[in-house]
Order: sequence, then C-alpha cells, then structure tokens
Amino acid sequence: MTEKDETELKTLEQEVFKALDHQTRRDILRYVGEGRSPTFTDILNTVKLPDSPTLSYHLKTLAPFIEQRSGKYHLTPMGKASFNLLLKAGTYGKITVFQKKQWEATVGNAVLWCAAIASAAYLKVDTTLLTSILPPLAAVSITITHQLFK
Repeated sequence: MTEKDETELKTLEQEVFKALDHQTRRDILRYVGEGRSPTFTDILNTVKLPDSPTLSYHLKTLAPFIEQRSGKYHLTPMGKASFNLLLKAGTYGKITVFQKKQWEATVGNAVLWCAAIASAAYLKVDTTLLTSILPPLAAVSITITHQLFK
C-alpha cells in the first residue's frame, strides 16, 4: 500500500468517525436506513432540526453513508453497514440492561404471584384453583421471566 493510499484511508476513517460521532447524524442514518426513502423535508420534520441549513450540514457530513436519488435519500453500501452496526449496538445495549434487570424482574414477578395467591386465599376462592392451578402457573411464569433475560 502506498503512502497516498494510507493517507486516503486515514482520511476516510476520520470522516466516518466524525459523521457517526454526532447523535443527530446517527438519528438521520437510522431514519433513512429504515427504508422509507425520505425526502429532505421528511428528514427535517422527523429529526426535528431547527432549520434547513443545519440539516444540509449534517447530510453533507453523512455523504459517505447517504446519497440522494430523484429527490429521495438512500443508504450507500457503507451506510447500510453503518446502519446495521447502529442497530446491533442499540440491541446490545438493551440486552445488557435487560440482563442487569433479570433479578428485579424475576423477584417482581414472584411478588405479584404471591400477592395474587394470597388475595385468592383471602377471598376464599375455590380450593382447586388456589392449590392446583395458581401455584404451577406462578412457577411457569417466574421461570419464563427468568429465562427471557438469558
């Protein structure tokens, strides 16, 4: 690889990270990536930018990722890869939060079932329901809640 090629690669890398460094540009990339083929006005209204020059600036910065054809915006191949990365990063973040909340969700579910069974006992609900149906349902529900977070 020549020195010129390395310089161009570094410049492209800097442009990519600069473009993805701003939340508004990531929002624009996500919106266009959802396959809606939006117009300039669609993007302006959806992303809630204050004015057209601001959007123009962000779109110019997103040039490696977004292109305009027939008045509508579409992702470039690099834009599609970046859009997929943003989706994966967002999903990973949600999964991490869910895993941290696994214990709280499982305990919360168990508390709700205990309250339901205690209420049924207090209200003198049919013994079959109280002893044969509710406890197994509670066990299944709590187990499923716990497993959802794995």
